[in-house]
Amino acid sequence: MSNLLTFALDKIKTKIQDDCIEENIGTSERVLSVIAGGFILGLGVKKIFKSPLTGLSGLSLGGALIYRGVTGHCDVKKMLEDKEVKKVEVIEHRYFVK
Repeated sequence: MSNLLTFALDKIKTKIQDDCIEENIGTSERVLSVIAGGFILGLGVKKIFKSPLTGLSGLSLGGALIYRGVTGHCDVKKMLEDKEVKKVEVIEHRYFVK
């Protein structure tokens, strides 16, 4: 039974790695995103009837974090990295006082 489970997990792992075309998130960050997303998603499900707005925001944020962790791609991080690539030109002004 453990061989079958190991085989299934290996197939899932290779499928996830093959689907990640533009992976811009490291492995540890992906694992933390999935764990945090699962926790927030669980809290959202728990509060959906008591406080619908809090529950729906938890569901959407948790789902987004899980998606980010599984796919390995984050559009927000990509946008931030693209802005940092632009060349910055520094102009220095010197003022002399007598």
